[in-house]
Amino acid sequence: MRPSFVFSVDVEGLWGVFFVERWRGDAAAARGAREAVPAMLRLLDERRLPATFAVVGHLFLDRCERGDGRPHPEMPRASYPWWPGDWYAHDPCSDEASAPDWYGRSLVEAIRRSPGGHELASHGFSHAVFDERHMDAAVAAAEFSAARRAAAGAGVEVRSFVYPQNVVGHGPLLAPAGFTCFRAPDGDEPQRAGPPGGAGRAIRFARHVAGAAPPVGRPRLVHGVVEIPSSMPIVGAEGIRVLISRRARVARARRGLEAARREGAVFHLWTHPHAFAGRGAGVLDSLAATLDDAAALRDRGEIEVATMGSMAAGFLAGAGR
Repeated sequence: MRPSFVFSVDVEGLWGVFFVERWRGDAAAARGAREAVPAMLRLLDERRLPATFAVVGHLFLDRCERGDGRPHPEMPRASYPWWPGDWYAHDPCSDEASAPDWYGRSLVEAIRRSPGGHELASHGFSHAVFDERHMDAAVAAAEFSAARRAAAGAGVEVRSFVYPQNVVGHGPLLAPAGFTCFRAPDGDEPQRAGPPGGAGRAIRFARHVAGAAPPVGRPRLVHGVVEIPSSMPIVGAEGIRVLISRRARVARARRGLEAARREGAVFHLWTHPHAFAGRGAGVLDSLAATLDDAAALRDRGEIEVATMGSMAAGFLAGAGR
């Protein structure tokens, strides 16, 4: 295959971090994350680089209401040891004007209107984690179906899937639900579920600080859908991550681009909008430098830029031939 660069963005609002109290209570951080989406669109569109924006299904809604006295009674719930309450307990059951961190129809429209040819993908309906130890097949099927239904209500057909927290599960249900591809975890990174932390955190941090070369890979067919390889995230600058220098951030991504070019593989960079909140202005600057590198390689014909969906379509077309 041709050397390729893929950039995907997990757009979650508070659905992806509501179980972390400091995020749930920090209105400025949530607002900064929301404002980062149009900032990223500007960087991408200036360089004519398409990206995949994987949006939590509930953000496709402009409003929702309680039914039978609780949020989304139609949705079955998973049961996680690290979150003992109702998964929808913080859903305000209102609208985007009143609770913009829980609804994002206007963000979806901004991505659709953007001239960059960006893909809108799914990040689940409620950001429930597909950990098969705690989510059964019925809950997974409901999440897949509700995510596509919410997107369709906004006039969008989503075909690519990004698993919440990169925990891959219930893969055989993806194709029947209408998806054609999903994002794999980064290289050899272990999957995890729950609040930030866990095994491997120190190793991941050290790789970022050192600007270590990230893994690159090639797509493959799994359970009838295309697994798109993933390489590394852009992380924020909060807490100890402030020690990750701009130079290290840019150097690590540059090494990924170079490895993809050299090996005829995929360098897949991904992030969350909340990585650019707070002290994230410097992180956004490092993203701009990386996008400059990718655009330069593309302009020289040394690398292709793809969305998850376009890469899956090309892979499947090649498999058919």
